[in-house]
Amino acid sequence: MSTRKLIALVDTNVWLDCYLPDRPNSVATRDFICMAQKNSVQLAYPVHILKDVFYLIQLDLKRMARKNGVTTKSDFLAVQRAAWSCIENMREQAIAIGADESDAWLACKYRPLSEDLEDNFVLAAAERAEVDFIVTGDKTLIQKATVAAYTPQDALKYLEAIAR
Repeated sequence: MSTRKLIALVDTNVWLDCYLPDRPNSVATRDFICMAQKNSVQLAYPVHILKDVFYLIQLDLKRMARKNGVTTKSDFLAVQRAAWSCIENMREQAIAIGADESDAWLACKYRPLSEDLEDNFVLAAAERAEVDFIVTGDKTLIQKATVAAYTPQDALKYLEAIAR
């Protein structure tokens, strides 16, 4: 008898929490990711969020650099390298869920459920990959999700419960 790995689709805000330590859910997110890896949970992400994670990490790191008086071109190149490192790490830890016209169709069909197109693409990716649950800090997405959806804290509790 073969047992299938659990699949957790991780949303943009959770990846940002993982890589930006000043965010409020940072510790819980890293704890969730460690627990998922320890318990062989397959982490996944909708491929379209890579650009958002990259952009938002750069934006936040540049903001922090400017706040600390760092504004040279070489410093901003270091910020860009750091953002690339986060993307590389993300790709090492999780699998990308692709998208095509059928995902766009489904995301648009989810409009009565949610007006947020980004959330609808996350739901379409969850359907495509037949994930077991979504991990997100977006409370609206949790309420509207078509599969189980948890905050990083609740996902950690869920994994701790099933690991017993």
